[in-house]
Amino acid sequence: MTKLIMLKAKDFDDMESIAKPFIDKGYKIMSSDAKHILTKKRNFGNRYVHILFLFLILFVIGYDSWMVYATCIIYSIYFIYFLFKKSKLVLITTESKDTEGNLVEFDKIEEIKI
Repeated sequence: MTKLIMLKAKDFDDMESIAKPFIDKGYKIMSSDAKHILTKKRNFGNRYVHILFLFLILFVIGYDSWMVYATCIIYSIYFIYFLFKKSKLVLITTESKDTEGNLVEFDKIEEIKI
């Protein structure tokens, strides 16, 4: 998973206003309560790579070939890698300390590319 983006908010209304641009850009709310909002944007990989793999599997490689199995396995690994390792998480919270009492380092919203 890519680095978790953590943003600080003053109150719940501020959290909602910070979350709105992310939601408008395709992020989904995974969890929400009075102290935090957790959003996630799934990444499935490049659409052209998906088209290439599907074209190879359906039209180029013969079904009696071991290559179709190898291509399907490589395609599955590619899809799973992007889905679970390259998806983006954004945590917007009003709390400034973690469960152990340590101060949390927040990202600056100006530096984030949505």
